[in-house]
Amino acid sequence: MLSFIYMSVGYFIFDLSNNLTEERNKTNMRHLLKKYESEILIKVNEYLTLSKVYKYMLFKNDSFISKNDFTSISKNLIEKNKVIKSLQLAPNGTVKYAYPEKGNENVYIDLFADKKRRGDAIYARDNRVSIMSEPLELFQGGIGLIIRTPIFVGKDFNTFWGFSIVILKVNDFLNTLSLPELCDGGYNYKLSVIQRNSNNKIVISESSSDDLVNAVEHEFSVLNQNWLISVGSPGKWINELEYTYKTYILVFFVFALSLITYMFYRLLIKKEKMYELSYIDSLTGLYNRRAFDKDAKKCFKSSILFFCDLNGFKKINDIYGHEVGDQLLIEVSKRMRSFIDSKGTIYRLGGDEFSILLNKNDNVDVHVFINELFEIISESLLISDVVINISISTGYSVYPVDGLILEDLIRIADKRMYQAKFQYKNRNKV
Repeated sequence: MLSFIYMSVGYFIFDLSNNLTEERNKTNMRHLLKKYESEILIKVNEYLTLSKVYKYMLFKNDSFISKNDFTSISKNLIEKNKVIKSLQLAPNGTVKYAYPEKGNENVYIDLFADKKRRGDAIYARDNRVSIMSEPLELFQGGIGLIIRTPIFVGKDFNTFWGFSIVILKVNDFLNTLSLPELCDGGYNYKLSVIQRNSNNKIVISESSSDDLVNAVEHEFSVLNQNWLISVGSPGKWINELEYTYKTYILVFFVFALSLITYMFYRLLIKKEKMYELSYIDSLTGLYNRRAFDKDAKKCFKSSILFFCDLNGFKKINDIYGHEVGDQLLIEVSKRMRSFIDSKGTIYRLGGDEFSILLNKNDNVDVHVFINELFEIISESLLISDVVINISISTGYSVYPVDGLILEDLIRIADKRMYQAKFQYKNRNKV
């Protein structure tokens, strides 16, 4: 009877533990998939920016761009971006310019008359949004992803001029992503594009052609085109060795206390490793607050701590909406990443607040650094046809001059940041 009770309790613990582990691992994987979403969006936004280059030229030159100017700009852009297969301009929806010319002899079509391209063209024009196509067979040969940006001109920008088009090589684009690192953890994945009309899934990248069992899925929008990342794990998201150990626990429940302790230790280690993969801010691709809390404890003595806050960000959000605000945060993050490079680490703490842990160096002048950062961030941005002017207030602290413990350094840096913000507001009132 007692053996039956032990077996029943052991089986209950066994089944409960498996279910909890599976759900926890799935939850952690969903957090991780947001990192890959962020990676894809950041890269696509880089190519979207290129598609807007011609729009700026048209604004500047009274809605006109010569073939020579188009060719010169396109040649420079393609040489720096090997993922791009072709750049095109389509006044009134008809492709007139294409670079390179060789291999693009058959691309000069009316997008509104082409069966495969008509729907996307109408949607982009009528909704005034950039749009990415599903993978299409190209006139140039091969399969490509097409970004079309509608261009509007005139006094109120209400006159449809045509499209700026960027065509990406699918395989080269996929090779820039870090999705294959999932295989290192024993996972299989599929990256798909969901067809707009039929909801069918077009797989564009996969680690295995086998169907994924008990998959975790994450759907997100890439320029008004839905994408899907699916990840499957062998053994129902539970390590095979772990499952074997738990079977022994069920059979030898009375004698297995040490084994149970060992198994939970393994679970905690696995949980910690998966959380380490989710230390990325999903919007900007920077490290997040969790990463800052971890890193700051380790290296505050060997780093200069900066706290940064954007000036007037709330007003921009209120006037232009959160979509423009989010894009602004992405662009500011790119500038900060380019400026800091390998000299330190940038974190988005939340909202429009950032932190920097800068490696200590005898040549570092804190005030020069803050001024240079201010100048870089203060350069105007064009987002969704709106010129945005933003600036940044920064405070700092240095160990051991400003404090001997992390809490004091954070307090001093935060205080100086708000002092800088107060001084900025006073200057702008004058």
